[in-house]
Amino acid sequence: MNHEHAQLNAHKLELPDSPLPPLFCILPMLSAGPTFANDEQVWAALKEGGKVVLLRHTHVDMREGIGHLAPGNCHEEINLSSSGIEQAKRIGEAFRAHGIEVGQVLTSPYCRCIDTGKLAFGRATPVQYLMPLGVVSDSQAKSNQEQVLNDIRNYRSSSNLMMITHDLNISDIVLEPSIAMGDFFVLQPNGVDFDIVGKIRMSDK
Repeated sequence: MNHEHAQLNAHKLELPDSPLPPLFCILPMLSAGPTFANDEQVWAALKEGGKVVLLRHTHVDMREGIGHLAPGNCHEEINLSSSGIEQAKRIGEAFRAHGIEVGQVLTSPYCRCIDTGKLAFGRATPVQYLMPLGVVSDSQAKSNQEQVLNDIRNYRSSSNLMMITHDLNISDIVLEPSIAMGDFFVLQPNGVDFDIVGKIRMSDK
């Protein structure tokens, strides 16, 4: 799915002027979402390399203080739960089992994202522009998302780029309302924009 086309189509859904089809014919058109490749097709695409993976950090217990950042003091932040630790390990095992080459692993500075990267792939490089959108100013959030989009559009490599970040950061790019913890989208840069190859629901595994 082309990102620009997705945004455009979201605002251009038009119904015929006359005659109107029955309501039961209209409803499927309104509810139809994007069509993604199945899991094995997504893994096969990753095997080719040159993809960008947007991964939400694995499971945490949501509670007060979720937005608190304490660089160098992970014990002061909301960290991965025991199931989130195991989930991150399973993600790494799945990538290795499918023979996927992982290049740079960029993460939000939050410990739950850094730990997801280290547990899954053995490394993590925190970058400020993957911070949660809700903890920075509107102007900074816009600038950060532009940086992410530029990184995606310009990515060229035989390996795959990992970006481990937060719910809204990903949903704003792939145009889905919510991303479950541990789920990830695979994107294919196409020169001037990108296509969404599909998503893997690690939250269900």
